[in-house]
Amino acid sequence: MSAPHFPPPPPLPAKVRLFQRTPPAIFPPLLGLFGLGIAWRRGASGFGVPEQVVELFLGAVSLLFLFCLVAYAAKIRLRAGVVGEDIRVLPGRTGLAAATMCVMLLAAVLVPYERALAGWVLALGVAGHLALAVTVLFNLVNAPPEGRQITPAMHLVFLGFIVAPFAAVPLGLTEGVQILIWYCVAAALAIGAVTFGKLVTGQYAAPLRPLHAIHLAPSALVATAALLTGQDVLAQVALGVASATIILLLVRLRWMIEAGFSGFWSAFTFPLAAFAGAWLAAHTVFGWEIARLVGGLVLVAATLIIPPIAAKVLRLWAEGKLAPKTNAAIA
Repeated sequence: MSAPHFPPPPPLPAKVRLFQRTPPAIFPPLLGLFGLGIAWRRGASGFGVPEQVVELFLGAVSLLFLFCLVAYAAKIRLRAGVVGEDIRVLPGRTGLAAATMCVMLLAAVLVPYERALAGWVLALGVAGHLALAVTVLFNLVNAPPEGRQITPAMHLVFLGFIVAPFAAVPLGLTEGVQILIWYCVAAALAIGAVTFGKLVTGQYAAPLRPLHAIHLAPSALVATAALLTGQDVLAQVALGVASATIILLLVRLRWMIEAGFSGFWSAFTFPLAAFAGAWLAAHTVFGWEIARLVGGLVLVAATLIIPPIAAKVLRLWAEGKLAPKTNAAIA
């Protein structure tokens, strides 16, 4: 009697070297942490929080971002083509957009300490984001019809420039900033016209639903940028739109989180921080007490929500789970 035949065992997966598969998905939660720190910088004095604590937090976030940036740069050094591969997938291009936005916010963090360096960092962030936006647009134009899907994450790619005024205005680089803001308004309307309806109707794949939280970011960031440049009417309209949007998001919250935790939960972080910052900026400009109260309440909520989500996403990276879950390219 012949011995039973068993198929050979599957080959062991190749061992991935350190930083060989650094996922761009590590950057959106850092964008949320930057936004939280900058919002606290704006509102610390009104809530009795020592400014040194806020600056220490911003310093820690900056160091963490630089470490993640070095980790991704190490992946690029192994094989430069991974950037193009990451851009072709939704988590990749969203993460890279968040990375260049983080560079611009890093410039805002540096302004009180080293203005010249902040200017160079801002230029680097804007240039990087422009290159990303042009590449994504080129890919969309040349993709087959099924590859031209517009998602709320496109707000980061094509509106990420809206954080540039956070550093540009304090640096005195205001020329062209108002035009940039109105470009972002137009882009937000164009993207929102395609994607916002799915938030209302609920016709969206469950794992991608957290991305709808990004709808809050454009109006909140436009409001703050408009306040920085003296466009008060635009700021009030944008703040009203942001307030209506967050109410709708709260109504749809259970629907958005139905699939459970994933790296896409980073989409809950930076819009919430931006909304808090917008109301606190409105209090600074207009002196509205209601703006201080709303901004303070949202800021407390953001402080309780953003760090745990960021920590959980970064823990997935440390455990080696984030890269395969987000389809990150391998160098």
